This record gives sequence, C-alpha cells and structure tokens, in this order.
Amino acid sequence: MSPRKNVPDLRLLAPVLAGMVGTRLGLSLPGGDAYVLAGAAFVVGIGCLCVPGRYASTVLLLPIGATLLVGAILATAAALRAEAVRRGPVAALAAVGAHARIEATITGDPKIVKNVVLLPIRIEELDSESGQGDRALSYRVRAKATVLAFARTPQNTAAWTGLLPSMHIRLSGRLATPRDTDSGDAATVLASQSPQVVGGPDLLQRLTGALRADLRRAVAGLPPDPAGVLPALTLGDTSAMPSQTTADLKTAGLSFLTVVSGENLMFVSAAMLPLAKRIGLRARALAYFGALLALGFTALARPGPPMVRATVTALLASTALATGRRFRGLTATAGAALILLLLDPWLANAYGFILSVAATAGLFISAPAWRDRLIRRGVPNPIATAAAFTAAAELYCEPLLVTFTGRLPLLSVPANVFAVPAAPPATVLGIAAMGAEALWPPAGPVAAWLAQWPTRWICLVAHTAAVVPGAAVPWPDGAVGFLALLSVYALGVKLCRAMQRNGPLGDLNG
Repeated sequence: MSPRKNVPDLRLLAPVLAGMVGTRLGLSLPGGDAYVLAGAAFVVGIGCLCVPGRYASTVLLLPIGATLLVGAILATAAALRAEAVRRGPVAALAAVGAHARIEATITGDPKIVKNVVLLPIRIEELDSESGQGDRALSYRVRAKATVLAFARTPQNTAAWTGLLPSMHIRLSGRLATPRDTDSGDAATVLASQSPQVVGGPDLLQRLTGALRADLRRAVAGLPPDPAGVLPALTLGDTSAMPSQTTADLKTAGLSFLTVVSGENLMFVSAAMLPLAKRIGLRARALAYFGALLALGFTALARPGPPMVRATVTALLASTALATGRRFRGLTATAGAALILLLLDPWLANAYGFILSVAATAGLFISAPAWRDRLIRRGVPNPIATAAAFTAAAELYCEPLLVTFTGRLPLLSVPANVFAVPAAPPATVLGIAAMGAEALWPPAGPVAAWLAQWPTRWICLVAHTAAVVPGAAVPWPDGAVGFLALLSVYALGVKLCRAMQRNGPLGDLNG
C-alpha cells in the first residue's frame, strides 16, 4: 500500500468548522447582526468562486469560497430558527410567567435529578389565562414548541417515571423562560400536577420501552456497580448508576462509555452483520439490514446527539454500500455533521454532538497512522489498535472537554487503554441479556451474570484511577483552557520530534 493511501482526506474539515462556527453565531447573535454577517460571508464566498480557475486554484480561493458559503448558509438557517423560537407565542407567554394547560407529546425519557423530574415535551396546544377578575382573558394557542417540564419532588413519582416518548399528555403549570438557553427550548414548564396520559405510546416506543425494562430486570440481581453501569454501557440508561461510580468514571475520563454513541452501534453491528452474512444477505440486502439495524438501535438507545450523528453516518455508509460507491469514513462524518446542523442547529451547542464529531475525526485522521507505527515497533496488533484508537479519540476530545469541566484528567488515556477493550463484550452481552429476558426470562439473569465481568473491569479501572493522587487536576475552562491545552499539544509534538531526531523514538512520531 502506498503512503498516499494512508493520508486522510481533510478537505471537508474546514467546511465543518465553518458550519459549526456559523451555526453558533446564528443562534447567539441578534437576527439582524447574524444576517449581515452571513450576507457578507456569502458575498465574499461567491466572489472567491467567480475568480478565474487557474488563479483561484493557485491561491486556494475555491475551497475558501466553498467554506464561506457553508458557514453563511448554516448561520442563516440557524438565525431563522432561533428567531422563530424567540418570537413564538410560547416564548412570549413564558416571558410574562403565564399559567397554561398544555397538550403535548413526550420527546424523551423522564430523568430525576436531585428530586426534580425533568421531562422533554413538544407542545401541540395550550390554553392560557392573563389578567385577573373581570379583565381575565383565556385563549387557546396552537403552536409547536419544544419545552422542558419540571416537577419538584412529586408525590406520585411513578406517574412521571413510567412515561415513554411519543405519549400524548395533558399538563398544567406556569411557563417560564428556559433555564438552558442553548437547548432551543422555547420555555420551561413548572408543572403543578402529575401529567394525564391521553394517548400513546406508539408501537415502536412501546416495544423499545419494554426491552429497556427487560434489561433492568435482567441485571436486578447483580451488585450495584454492574447493575447500574451495564444498562448505561448498553443503552445509555443511567437511572440506576451509583453516584460514586458516576463520579469516578468522570474523574478517570471514562464517562463517555455511559453515553450511547457510534461506538455502541459499531459493537452491535460487528456482532450482527456477520450473522446477517451467514444467512445469505449480500450487497444491497446487507446495506438495507445495516440501515435498519442503525435505526432500530437508535430508537432503543434513544436518539441523543452522539447517537444521531452516528446513525446518520451509518445511513450514509449503507447508502454507499447499496449504490456500489466507496465509503469514506471521514467524509461521511463531515457530511452527517453538516446535514444535522442544518436540520437541528442547536446541536452546535450540544457538547455530546461536538465531542462525537471530534472523537470520530481523531479515529479517522490520526489513529490508523499511530497504530501502524506501534505495530512497526513490535507492539501486537490488538494492543496497538486499542491504544492508538483510544488515545486519538481522547486527545482530540480533551481540549473541548476542559472548556466546560475545568479539569484535566491526567490518567484519562491510560485508563481508556485499559477499560475500553472491555466495552464491546459488555455491550454485546448486555444486548444478549436484554433479548434473553424478553424471549425466555430465566435466561436473562444468566446472560447478565456473564456481562457483569467486563463491566466490573471497567468499574475497577475507574475506581482505581480516581483514587490516584492527581488523577485530575484543575485547568482553565472556556476558550483559555482550550487554547492552553492546544499549546501543550504543540509543545509535546515539538518535543517528540526533537527526541525523534536524537533517536529514542525511532519512527513512532509522525
């Protein structure tokens, strides 16, 4: 294989960065400012594309123009969506603290955080009252808007925790401005009573809800650590994770394992696609099976930002396979990111989405070359692969992580190298335990008993790393922390190159 074939195609890296920046500016700037900025970028971009071909290619005006156009288009789309939310009737009622009776559709699972139930919903209709006494006015508004419902220490907790996505509910409460202004929610609903279910869930959510409950039943007899962590590793269900384990996973830099993403989809696909080949699926049929597998697993694990990114990438891969085109992972990741930013601009504010894109970029850009160099130095292939891919994902994500954690996990890379190899068997065995519990309940705990061992290993690595002095050190957050860590990376690269020239590192650096 020629060295050229190992060089990743980075042409879409600049458009993705421009799209991310443009989207964030479109969401954060006032509408007029965002449109002026996007218009200027659009004009300059068109100008770059109109320069005669020979000169444009010499000074890179064509890629610069295309990059500016991507940023302008996504900034405009984001500004339009943000303005629609800010000027909508729900946001207006929230600004005055109106009380409302709401009919809504549940869009995600309820979560309990410090005795507060959080429920994401999409408002379909609401009745609101304004004024008092003879001047009181009541009116009905038909408006679709995403909001987050809060219920403080509800007496009937089961009435909330048993809710499933796609259920239609009625809810009363006071509207308030959203607590998370980066979420795209039009308001927060401070619920005054338990919701009334008036319809749903649909067949898909009923099935996935039952399967998630089957996994919880299968692990019920395990010790607290594997009983809480295994559903999180498998389906992102963190409802039963012990608080100390959650903290230790974060300190060790392993908390991403409990957020379902493309990694989980890859593990499941690696187990299921060979079975599909054995029963005779080939070419297009295999591509269609892969697409259905991605969609089904996304519904089961819930479509959080990292999972959505992975699913769109998987669908692009299936399309390439079905049409006989070559699949390029980095290109598909960039395409998926741009498509999703256009459809849901608030993903640009979701750290899970940004970290997912960054980690995947690391896997495609740096990990293969690092693995090959380790192998050339005599490191066995499985160890080289685990170390290189884990280190690449971690090092690409860490400058972003410190921007909001303000902590630098010094043991994150070695902890990941030790723990990540246990994630595939834990995930696959967790899926097996869920399926066994659904088909023949006595077999569920048996499969869960097997799945607990790789899960226990991950917990052991997290607990061990967390108690090491200096496992995580304070670090500046925000842009300062981001730039500071990039400076450390640059100094590290210079040091490695200096050591390479003097011989100790051989050909490891590159």
